[in-house]
Amino acid sequence: MADEVNASFVLPGEPAAHIAEWRATPPPFLDGYKRTDETYEALVYESNVTTAFMKVVMFGFAKTLYRLSFTFRAAEGSDPPATRVTVLGQAPEKALASMSQWATEHAPG
Repeated sequence: MADEVNASFVLPGEPAAHIAEWRATPPPFLDGYKRTDETYEALVYESNVTTAFMKVVMFGFAKTLYRLSFTFRAAEGSDPPATRVTVLGQAPEKALASMSQWATEHAPG
């Protein structure tokens, strides 16, 4: 079952650097996700989580997608510069736990 995601976390550094880094090598909690869209300040990832049962029942025509949208903006009032990452979408609990752990490990010290 998918969990709705509406969260944010802060990373040290400028937004543009994080977007470039995530384009080149997405964080490990996005394993199984593929980048499907982007803007100057956001990246969108999708994962096809259609079960084999659903494929059989729907004769291969059904598709279940989990989508996560990440927006990267400068964190206001931070010195040194920091980036606030806002996440919206759906993800399985395992991915949410992994994202939470990753964000904690990469938070500004």
